[in-house]
Amino acid sequence: MIRAISLALGLSVAATQVSAADSVFWKTVGNWDVSIDTSVGQGCFASATWKSGTFLRIGLNPEVDNFYLLIGNEKWSTLRAGQEYDIQIRFDNRAPWDVSANGFQFNDGGTVYLHAASTKDEFIKEFMRLSRMKISFQGKDIDTLRLTGSSRAFKEVLACQDAADKRNESADPFAGTSVTTPAPPSTGRKSADPFAD
Repeated sequence: MIRAISLALGLSVAATQVSAADSVFWKTVGNWDVSIDTSVGQGCFASATWKSGTFLRIGLNPEVDNFYLLIGNEKWSTLRAGQEYDIQIRFDNRAPWDVSANGFQFNDGGTVYLHAASTKDEFIKEFMRLSRMKISFQGKDIDTLRLTGSSRAFKEVLACQDAADKRNESADPFAGTSVTTPAPPSTGRKSADPFAD
């Protein structure tokens, strides 16, 4: 059985195209850094880099209520921003995920990363529970990442998101309330306009 994660265009792609200036560090959990992306509705994410140079970022996008995945490596220099790439991701010996990803850059001239987004919770569960993540392209394995501490890291992403959501809700106590504007005091004179208040 092959499962799929579709490429999510529009908001979810634009939402992950942020610079480091848009990230606020939250906590280090093992080999993972958990941060908040201030440009995506205060969405939290975990990121790590392996010895092979492969970078992985997995996070939540509260603006569209999904999660996203970013994978990149400076050695993958032929990746092009805006181009679609069909890759496969397999956790341990589970059935592979067909992932339709889109190439993009944080900044012009920088590394091009693969981006995909989904609402399939089973992907996150496998990421948290299993120990290896194998990435393949056109039938060839391109990297295998040991997911040491991935469960603790993503639990911290969820804790971070819960705190960020509460902070957003309490930021402006007047947001969402209706305001009644009082009528101006009467001057006692009749207006020339019969439709005036």
